[in-house]
Amino acid sequence: MKRLTPHPPRRCSLWLAALLSLCQAALAQTSPELTLEDVLSTTLERAMAGDNPLVAAPYQASSWLAGLPSLNLSYLGSEDRYGVDESEFSVNLPLKSGRRRSADTALQALATGLDEVAQQQRALYYSGLIREALWSYRLADTRRRFAANKKQVLLDLELRQQELLAVGASSEYTLLLLQMEVVQVEILQQDCLQEARLWLERYRRLTGLRTLPADIAEPALQAAAFSPNRHPQLQALQLAHQQRQQLLRASSPQASDWNLAVKAKHLDSDGYNEQQYGLGVEIPLSVFDVSRQSDNSEWRSAEREYALARDQLLTEFSASWEQLLNERDTLLAKQSLLGRSQQLARRITGQLEQLQASNEIAQEIVLRRTMAAIDTRADVALNELLIGQNNAMLRQAAGLSL
Repeated sequence: MKRLTPHPPRRCSLWLAALLSLCQAALAQTSPELTLEDVLSTTLERAMAGDNPLVAAPYQASSWLAGLPSLNLSYLGSEDRYGVDESEFSVNLPLKSGRRRSADTALQALATGLDEVAQQQRALYYSGLIREALWSYRLADTRRRFAANKKQVLLDLELRQQELLAVGASSEYTLLLLQMEVVQVEILQQDCLQEARLWLERYRRLTGLRTLPADIAEPALQAAAFSPNRHPQLQALQLAHQQRQQLLRASSPQASDWNLAVKAKHLDSDGYNEQQYGLGVEIPLSVFDVSRQSDNSEWRSAEREYALARDQLLTEFSASWEQLLNERDTLLAKQSLLGRSQQLARRITGQLEQLQASNEIAQEIVLRRTMAAIDTRADVALNELLIGQNNAMLRQAAGLSL
């Protein structure tokens, strides 16, 4: 019976493995000096570089003027012989009431607070993107690395099987089985490599950096560390609601402007001229309650919308936090079990080598047990990364940026 041609020469397989390793080494480089804070700072600078340059605000509020001053000129001519011609000139200055000045002061403080919270929200948003890219890349790269380890073991077993087949000490079935496993592992390796490249490219587009931080772990959070009131998104909602309240206050009838008029009048008649000067003040009587129903409706609408939005945010925060906590507990329990499984896998691997040497176990079983041992080590490493990723997501849910 004609023998099937064995798997491509081992030298070719080694060259392919080396080429994949070189491609991966060139694909991602880590820097121990680069920190997560550096990555976030660089990302924010890169994002803000495309913004419009900062210019003065188009609307500058006056501390005492409620509007533009106005001029009033009038002339009254008499048709009588001894009549009086009147010329009058006045400057009207709309002045802010005490309530409006108080509302303006509050609005200015709220605007500053909203700007600061907006920066925190932006930092938190980009922190989430960075965390997702870094941890997803690390997971894909770890899968690729264990696939490469599995392939190396398979190539060693294949070489040994080819030697046994050459001297007639084994059948071709085991060799074909090994070659099939090598193909499957190469497919898995390519998939993992492609996924790692995608996440790495996303990281580079996001940050503009060519290197990754060597340490991406973040300090662990305790369950009691969650404080929704400190979350930037909730703070922004509260400040926006306060701003809306102050705007309603500033536009209420009780905040109506005062009006100061500086007047000059000239009286001219036959043999008689007179100059008159004076001041006029118009002050609304804000002691009377004349609020409009539209203002009342708008205030109630603002309260309802704020209460609903706040409840929705708190529910989302709580659900996300509890889900991540449950996930962390599961991963920690699984890590303990995987540690025991890894210890057993090491002992099984040692026994396999003895049994294989004494030819007491079939080659297919040796192959399966060897692959299972490598998969166990991979599960331990991947679960440890998932624990780190879970902690990063907990910090994201708590509103903590990098």
